[in-house]
Amino acid sequence: MSSFETRFYCTERAIWPRIQRNLSLLVWIAKVILAWFTQGRRLRKAGRHALREKRVLYLDDLIDSDKDD
Repeated sequence: MSSFETRFYCTERAIWPRIQRNLSLLVWIAKVILAWFTQGRRLRKAGRHALREKRVLYLDDLIDSDKDD
């Protein structure tokens, strides 16, 4: 994956490249927010479940369960 700067830094002064950059940045931010809410919810739910059962929550277990689906 490329860095944030190489993906979104625009040196051209024309308006169309800046609009394209802004739109791609908007899509990227929307994806991050969506992942934050969906994956964060799953993590909090698994954390509460682990606390109720008094066991340790391992993130690897959550990641492995995603690959099984």
